[in-house]
Amino acid sequence: MGKEEREAFWKSVESGENPLLSVQANLVEKWGLPAIIMCLGDIAKVLSDDAVDADNLTPSQRGLIINACAQVCNMSDMMWAEMEYVVNEKK
Repeated sequence: MGKEEREAFWKSVESGENPLLSVQANLVEKWGLPAIIMCLGDIAKVLSDDAVDADNLTPSQRGLIINACAQVCNMSDMMWAEMEYVVNEKK
């Protein structure tokens, strides 16, 4: 990421120009990226179940949602395993 891209990113975060990016950046700053990833995994599990049962989704939409949820759950599982390793390593 170049200097200009980085400045544009922080301008977008700080100005609220991109509300979702601003909120996510603030959550990561407050809770840390590992905690956010682990929490998103819990959300993704529920969303994937909801996507299977949803009547208003096309097959493509359903597949996209389920695939995205699977990837988030995978990352969450890896983060949980890493955090467990770190905690047990200290003992």
